[in-house]
Amino acid sequence: MQKIILDTDIGDDIDDALALTFAILSGKIELLGVTTVFRNAQQRAELACCVLHALGRTDIPVYAGIGKTILQSIPDWEKVAASHRPRQMEILTKQQPSIQPQAGRAVDFIIDTVMSGDGDITLVPIGPLTNIAAAFTVEPRLAQKAKICMMGGATDRVRPEWNALCDPEATRMVFGTGVPITMVGLDVTTKCVLRDDQVKAIGAVDRPINQICFELIHLWSGDNPEPRPTLHDPLAVAMLIDPDFCEKRDMCIEVETRADHLRGATVPMSGDANASVCVSVDADRFMDYFVKTLIT
Repeated sequence: MQKIILDTDIGDDIDDALALTFAILSGKIELLGVTTVFRNAQQRAELACCVLHALGRTDIPVYAGIGKTILQSIPDWEKVAASHRPRQMEILTKQQPSIQPQAGRAVDFIIDTVMSGDGDITLVPIGPLTNIAAAFTVEPRLAQKAKICMMGGATDRVRPEWNALCDPEATRMVFGTGVPITMVGLDVTTKCVLRDDQVKAIGAVDRPINQICFELIHLWSGDNPEPRPTLHDPLAVAMLIDPDFCEKRDMCIEVETRADHLRGATVPMSGDANASVCVSVDADRFMDYFVKTLIT
């Protein structure tokens, strides 16, 4: 069983909720806790609790993390956070989860859990890297105790991926820690788009988590009657279950933080490798495995 902490910006795009569901239903992941990040992290934590309640896993702790970016001032952050409501929060009005987010801080939970472990815990950030960068800043020894399998970045295009763009400085800090990183980026995740029949198969299963996932998919898609989510975040989880889903290449990744139009870009450079980057994916095999996991 792979021991992980899932760090997520659940609530906007649908793939975070699908990744959390997939991790639990796979039976091959020991989820030690969920931490949330980016803007309204408290509401994101409440949504994570809803998903865990529907999965019957009220034993898994959830911690709200940092809403602002590493370099964002408090007044700026409060203004942004006040105006941001994660799109999928409508689901909260229909759920009464039996668990609530823990009172502690996400960064402390990450540090305490990893440092008390045996070096067998993988951090799985599927949102901006703010919590992770903060944890490594407070406790640099995490680099010798943890591994990271992240959804983020891209090497096949000259523009930043969303998670890296949301906090470029945090992204740069994490790639500079020396911690072993598997980067599951747009090079591979964009090839993993569910078909309409696969979405309907997930919704056809009569159990609470499938109904919530199906509703969240349609909330995410808006007026589109045939939503086709891209499985960005579930692929990062899947790489811990079967690393052969993707072919990887060791690279030296530099994160751009100065040029305005490229901030957050993850650029391959010459030099010592600091990441194992996924460069190709067996998309059909992965998506079949993902759907089978959610419907059986």
